[in-house]
Amino acid sequence: MNELAEYVFERDRHEFGLGDTLDIKTGLILASLSFLALQSGSLIAGLRSIPQTIAQIISIVAVLAGGASSVLELWPRSYDREAMPDSYDGWLAEMEGFRELHPGGSELSTEVHLARLKAAKERVRTNSRINTKKSTLMFYAFYCLVVAFAANVVTLAMHLF
Repeated sequence: MNELAEYVFERDRHEFGLGDTLDIKTGLILASLSFLALQSGSLIAGLRSIPQTIAQIISIVAVLAGGASSVLELWPRSYDREAMPDSYDGWLAEMEGFRELHPGGSELSTEVHLARLKAAKERVRTNSRINTKKSTLMFYAFYCLVVAFAANVVTLAMHLF
């Protein structure tokens, strides 16, 4: 049981921290999309052919879609976290009172451990759902970044040759 408990508590910490990691990566993607948007603005001003215009329309659509996905990924969400230690004081006092009235139950430390384990499992489920959504949005933004980058490279190549 202790191995499982250690895994659950570690996974709880991991899921909570993963949200920050996804936000950092998405911030980098958003910065890159901003650069590509500026580049597309410069490229579209000097376009000479229909294929270049089409490539830049693709780039602009990809930048807009990627930017929207990035904003949705970065939108603040409320992650579940373990309660502050002070919040356990009242619950522990109630448990002590209950145990005095009904002796012979399990150890208080075991009950506390099981309660924390149950709450951690629920936090893992909740935070994992949030992170799955955030991860999907980050990947959409990344794919849009790749498309916009490719369209800009193609436009530059057509412009040079």
